[in-house]
Amino acid sequence: MQFQLDENQAAVLAGVQAILQHHQDVPGAHRRGWSYYSMELDEALSRNGYLDIGRTEGMGGVESALVVLEAAKAPVSVEIGASVLVAPHLSATEIPRPICLISGDLMKAQRYLPVARTAIIDTGDDVLVLPVDPANVEAVESIFAYPFGRFKTRPDLAGAQRLGKAAVAPLRQWARVALACEVAGAMRAAIDFTVDYTKQRKMFGSTLAAYQAVHHRLAECHLIAEGVRALALKAAWSGDESEAAWAATYAQMNIQKVLFDTHQFNGGMGVTNEHKLHFWTYRFRALQAEVGGQSGAALDTADLRWGPPGAGAIDRAAVRGAA
Repeated sequence: MQFQLDENQAAVLAGVQAILQHHQDVPGAHRRGWSYYSMELDEALSRNGYLDIGRTEGMGGVESALVVLEAAKAPVSVEIGASVLVAPHLSATEIPRPICLISGDLMKAQRYLPVARTAIIDTGDDVLVLPVDPANVEAVESIFAYPFGRFKTRPDLAGAQRLGKAAVAPLRQWARVALACEVAGAMRAAIDFTVDYTKQRKMFGSTLAAYQAVHHRLAECHLIAEGVRALALKAAWSGDESEAAWAATYAQMNIQKVLFDTHQFNGGMGVTNEHKLHFWTYRFRALQAEVGGQSGAALDTADLRWGPPGAGAIDRAAVRGAA
């Protein structure tokens, strides 16, 4: 199934793709690093209004999702999911970005914290919007293709804006839509990169692309990436909480398959930083455990679609805790 974009959506997609044409490689000094946050791409998307698309009249969830999907295809990273898909559904006023989404242990390493101006914190029964003090953040060395950091000392939450318990469900819902979009975009880029490599790499006198077994496995990866994309767009279009949970479930449960096949067909080089495959594969690897992980998303899907568990059901709280 393919979605047919309307004229405005096609224009949004074309505009983002035009910007991304200039960000298809990592600067040489950072080429052997594990991640690279592109302030240039951040500024280009912001200057052209794409980071405000969620608050733009006539635009909605699908247009926002398309921006996140495309940006996730770039080998450089930029904070976009929380800004474009999450923040507009939590607050009518603009939240300073870049944004770091935090749940669970406040003191563990957090994605995008080193570049964040604001942290949106899921406490379980409230959502806090906290300005980030750069002096209280230290970068954390990580192989995952995002900038990670942690607070040096526990931040004072007394000054945080409290959005209330009603904001918890929308936060998790749209964080899962953003997650699915980022996974879909990174998968698509990793698969395209791998397909190009198999057309060049020769084994026993033939290119890898000439072997039917390679065709079949990359075709399976393609179907997974397209499935994640379709589910993410459907969740963004419907605004349905269960659709968001299912999109995240499908994305997270299939990460391992795409990760294994793309690395294998690149001769294992994606495991190291020899070429840029890791800028995508380690990115969706980092997303595998977010917003409750696969188990949390699957259990929430079941609860939302079929109601709370009855007598004799599994202990869902225990499963979420183990995940």
